Amino acid sequence: MAASPMVAEEVRKACRIHARLLDAFIEMTQKELNQLPPGFTEESLQESLEKLRAARKSYGAMAGVIAVSNAA
Repeated sequence: MAASPMVAEEVRKACRIHARLLDAFIEMTQKELNQLPPGFTEESLQESLEKLRAARKSYGAMAGVIAVSNAA
């Protein structure tokens, strides 16, 4: 299984990139949300923001994952 560390590093790298992009989109969405009056659009963006933050949390967690042997 010599390929595992390479695959794991590629997955971590991809997760870090996804997380970074989500951070930027979260910031952009939050700025837009801050300018909106209460109503449908504000509620819709708030829901989107919650989903983006959940995805960001998942990618952040996966970025730290490393391959672990089952022998431990």
